[in-house]
Amino acid sequence: MVNMALLLSPKIACFMRISYLFLLLIFTSCSSDSKKRLDNIEEIKKDFIATILTESILDEGPFQMNYHLRAILFSDNVVSLMGDIFVFANLPHGWTRYEGKTYVKTNGSFKEIALNDLFPQPSQKEFLRRFCENFFKHHGDCSYFRGSDPLCNHQDQELIKTFVVDHESLILVFQPYSVGGLGDVPFTVKIPFAELIGKWQAGNPLEKHLPIAKNFLSSWDKDNWISDVQEDHSIAYQKDAVK
Repeated sequence: MVNMALLLSPKIACFMRISYLFLLLIFTSCSSDSKKRLDNIEEIKKDFIATILTESILDEGPFQMNYHLRAILFSDNVVSLMGDIFVFANLPHGWTRYEGKTYVKTNGSFKEIALNDLFPQPSQKEFLRRFCENFFKHHGDCSYFRGSDPLCNHQDQELIKTFVVDHESLILVFQPYSVGGLGDVPFTVKIPFAELIGKWQAGNPLEKHLPIAKNFLSSWDKDNWISDVQEDHSIAYQKDAVK
């Protein structure tokens, strides 16, 4: 009996792998709208309304579209915001997408920066890619990269686009189904600024403002990944506490 189980195990593993890929294909194809950028919320809203008016079925409801935008970091010279949208217009499920917007003060006014401003060179982009790949393989809980027969063994550079920052780290945010399956929170890779010295572009717009004063910092707890302001980091709270 033991020998038979050993003989069947590769077939079972293959079947499970194919089934998993099939389900992933269904989920991703049904969530094609999630590829849209969050820059045009009005367009997403119009598509949502059009879908529930022309395609959705009563039994599939309740339908909803939720968008949140919170300050992850607010300081005198650096502001970083995290946005997420959830849209449910029909079965089998809704779709979620994340966005990050980081602004640095330049010549007296705030300007949004992109990841390419921090890592413009091919070698710098490759460092970022390898860092994320190694993290997912050895430290993260992303199902695509773990196990004896992982679905992925190479991190795609094109998936590294979304980021925010706190007072001490660059936080890369990955979209649903890009590096792992279903989850209540986004998969993230956090790289301390100290580890980026010599790896990113020297004198980049963000590095010019390091170290960053913690005027306002949202928590980044995995069980409540963006919560209210952390009391020990909020200057506003500290002022209220003095009164």
